[in-house]
Amino acid sequence: MITKIKLLKNIGKFYDFSAKGGGLDWHKNTFLYALNAYGKSTLVDVCRSLRDNNHKLIRARKTLGSVASPEAVIIIDGVNHVFNGTKWDKRCPAMQIFDVPFIHANILSHEIDHEHRKNMHRIIIGAAGIKLAEELSTFKTKEKSKRQQCDGLRAEFIRGGFVHHALDAFLAISATEEAAVTARFEKLEKDIKSKETETQVRALGFPSTIATPTFNVLAAKTLATKKLASVHESAEKLVLEHINKNFSDKNLAKQFIRQGLDLVQTDCPFCGQNLKMAADLLEAYRAFFDDAFRTFQTELSQAASSLDNWNVENKLTALASSHNVNTTIVKQWEPFIGTEVLPDASAFVETARTEITASKTKVLAELEKKQKDPNADADISQFDAMAAELDSLKTSVEAYNKAVTDFTAKAKDYIDNLPKSDVDVLRLALAKEHEIEKRFKPEWKQWATAYPAAKKDADDLLAKKSAKQNDLETYTKTIFDTYQKRINDLLVILGADFTIVDLKGKTDERANESYSDFGFLILKKKVPLKVRQDDAPCFKNTLSEGDKSTLAFAFFISSLEKTPDLYKQVVILDDPLSSLDETRREATARVLRDLSPKVNQLCVFTHKKDFLWMVFDKIPNSAVMQVRSDKTNGSWLEAFDVEEDRKGDHAKMVEAMQRYIVDDFGPTPDTMQGNIRKVFEVVLKTKYYRILAAVIKEKKGFGKLLVTLFDAGLLDIDLQPQLFDLCNVTNGPHHGEIVDAPSKKLTRDELIPLISEAFCLLEKV
Repeated sequence: MITKIKLLKNIGKFYDFSAKGGGLDWHKNTFLYALNAYGKSTLVDVCRSLRDNNHKLIRARKTLGSVASPEAVIIIDGVNHVFNGTKWDKRCPAMQIFDVPFIHANILSHEIDHEHRKNMHRIIIGAAGIKLAEELSTFKTKEKSKRQQCDGLRAEFIRGGFVHHALDAFLAISATEEAAVTARFEKLEKDIKSKETETQVRALGFPSTIATPTFNVLAAKTLATKKLASVHESAEKLVLEHINKNFSDKNLAKQFIRQGLDLVQTDCPFCGQNLKMAADLLEAYRAFFDDAFRTFQTELSQAASSLDNWNVENKLTALASSHNVNTTIVKQWEPFIGTEVLPDASAFVETARTEITASKTKVLAELEKKQKDPNADADISQFDAMAAELDSLKTSVEAYNKAVTDFTAKAKDYIDNLPKSDVDVLRLALAKEHEIEKRFKPEWKQWATAYPAAKKDADDLLAKKSAKQNDLETYTKTIFDTYQKRINDLLVILGADFTIVDLKGKTDERANESYSDFGFLILKKKVPLKVRQDDAPCFKNTLSEGDKSTLAFAFFISSLEKTPDLYKQVVILDDPLSSLDETRREATARVLRDLSPKVNQLCVFTHKKDFLWMVFDKIPNSAVMQVRSDKTNGSWLEAFDVEEDRKGDHAKMVEAMQRYIVDDFGPTPDTMQGNIRKVFEVVLKTKYYRILAAVIKEKKGFGKLLVTLFDAGLLDIDLQPQLFDLCNVTNGPHHGEIVDAPSKKLTRDELIPLISEAFCLLEKV
């Protein structure tokens, strides 16, 4: 017998319950009251776990958010039974439980299906039959497990997304494909990408070649090496001496003299003197300014001017800009032909810019020097250096242009080699190759081994189930009549208007499983458990929910009575009336009363107080407890006083008022002040209900009740001042107005005489 539930910790709403205080010892007859969701079913699962030594039932009930493991201690026959978070240290098999799981496992309240009939069959046939059934069930379970494994593996294959290979075709993929598929897969991916970007690729441009800046250094060098004849040299000497002697602006002297010679005849154009004595000087002038001399001077001037105007800076900058454009174009091709790099034109351009600019300045200086002195020796090395620098730049440009040409050829080859197939065809081929590639992933290699093996095992087990079938059927033929009679007797006691007929054992030939079958006799008409047509009478649509629960209860009691050593059994019933018709409360309580002496202990859990009071009255020497709960502390057990609970609200308010007079009782003065009015309203409405019915319906207050009764002459007119004064004093608290009416708010000392006066008035009205 369960003596006490000593500890429940981290189980459901029992955060940390330990039995403390009186009233928590369990008796032979123990009744437990609890509201739904407070933990009543949790207690039943703890007991079932203890009976079956099934730790999963408790671990499934572990308190949400709790880190610590569940713990439980139940005292049975003076011995602690401890659950340490993983298992019980000992079990209690002598325990029978009727609850929703029992109903669902045997007679579902909505419909009896094949599993229910198999469970019923196991209960009816007893230990010897169960042994045969278990041997049969073992084969069934193993075969079903293998079938489920096969189904699971098939489902896994379907979830794997192999739409281009059926299961058998997938298994038939050769191992030789593993080495080849990756290359095919990568090529198809590349082809698809190329095909998808074809329009974009064809719109791309190609890099352009660049031109080398040029200057005819050789011509300038040739001119710089040229000298005038000696006559020119002597003439030049004489002219220059004359200029130095006679001209202040020597830069304009040569032009002035040359133009003057064109104007001379015989006399001086300035003074008219005879120029015969100056004949030698004039001849020198003419020699100096003859055509050859002037041509040479012109060529030097033009060469210097051409070099000075040659903007090598702009040309080199333009070359660098062309390189930047080319680099951008090459970068755009990178996703398609890979990384390609052109020579760094910026580097050799900057080098050339520095060197050629310096050489230009030096060559220009040599040309200017030659202009001043046509017979001077020019520094020819400056011309050679500039020519070498231009040649070096040309070599770099040619190498750059070759890289541009090579890149362009590669890009055009890419375009020429774009796949000719349609992109959808390529994607389909890729999908197939992808599935082949996936076939050789480790998890699918394992699957391809596991599935054929599981299928073979399932087929072998299917052939081993038939041997036990005939033995089980032979055994069960003799025991069903006894069960049928007792179930029908209980149905009569419980007030059911139906009985069961044709209770017998059967075999499912397809699954080789044994089960129980029966029908119903209702108004002398037989109704089967199941029918093919939805509109024909059967268990599902003929019996009410209360009838179905009543049948489950009758089945439980009849099977319980045939339990070996019934007097040793602890019987627990969780809400036996939860789905039964209310009209069967009395009959159910009588059945439990008759059952109590036959068992070791009877425990009834319920959320219906009326049913609790009924079994409490019928079954003496009982302990009654209740489950209490709040959000902070969770659930706990405490003693439950049935007689105290039966009191109505009116009686409780009167007792509280009596206690308030003599004790420092807990309610606030506001509450007690309002309760005085409530007590009077209850008394008047009860005693004078017929007179006050209309007023009650209109939800009028205490004052209106008094007016109606005084008008009807039903109350002593001498009580009128006291009653209306009482109504006025208690009006605020009763209607939630006490905060807004401080003058009506009474203290405890003021309330005590008012309560005493109210008791006197109650007795008079």
